[in-house]
Amino acid sequence: MKIVFIGGVKFSYAILEKILNENFSVEAVFSYHESKNFFYSDYESFDKITDEHKIKHIKVMNINDEENIKIINEIQPDIIFVMGWSQLLKDKLLKIPKLGVIGSHPTELPKYRGRAPIPWSIIKELTESALTFFYISPGMDDGDILCQEKFQITLTDDSTSLYQKMTELGKKMISESLPLLKSGNAKRIPQNLEDFIENWPKRTPEDGKIDWSKPAKEIHTLIRASTNPYPGAYSFLLGSKIIVWKSKLLQHPSDGIGKIMNVDNDEIHVGTGNNVLIIQKYTVVASNSINTIMKNNMGTFFDK
Repeated sequence: MKIVFIGGVKFSYAILEKILNENFSVEAVFSYHESKNFFYSDYESFDKITDEHKIKHIKVMNINDEENIKIINEIQPDIIFVMGWSQLLKDKLLKIPKLGVIGSHPTELPKYRGRAPIPWSIIKELTESALTFFYISPGMDDGDILCQEKFQITLTDDSTSLYQKMTELGKKMISESLPLLKSGNAKRIPQNLEDFIENWPKRTPEDGKIDWSKPAKEIHTLIRASTNPYPGAYSFLLGSKIIVWKSKLLQHPSDGIGKIMNVDNDEIHVGTGNNVLIIQKYTVVASNSINTIMKNNMGTFFDK
């Protein structure tokens, strides 16, 4: 079975590694050009794995460019895997492989479609989601389903833990799917479009800006959704940008919106629209007087 693999992020790397560990050969890997590093917070270089396995490696700006289509046409793959890739494939590419083009989406298709599914799953307060492998069609995430496995979302989960859950599920699912695809016994389950709920839009780093007038729980949820491998929720303090990676709720009334009420072992207690939120892990992007703030428990967070 001749495989072409398209992917550019940490999830993609884990899936490719699993395919190779299962002793399936990959004819070529297409990944993002290095200049795309700044556009994808979970960007991953594929140089090491392709060098080790002596796989043809093409770094692209756009997978639909004619030179890339020409290379894939010459390979005539049985299947193309598109894992962790934001660019939509045009019809010219979709028609090439004999067995189809398999993509992945970390939602329970067809309920939720669109961009940034892990952060949106947290923001929407879902209690479970799924990883879906599906046959990519010209539509948006509406192709037949190859396989789907659910995972739970708890109140202690954040984007970091969900990304890890998704990655481990992906490795299991690709391991189970490869023999079925090779033998011709893989399923194709049409999506029931009546089950569709909503399409999620793209999220940008600016969506992580904290509004301290919101309830503590809502801010905490935003922080959980925006943390690694994504850019993080953020605010400003005395001219410094503070990226917040982890927080904890405290059932204590606020003394003021955005006001620093206490600092305890580098944990910052901040007032919100109702209760106190404890900032547990953060990064100071540009520090003016952060040490003074930490020592004197002074200052107020604000939107720049």
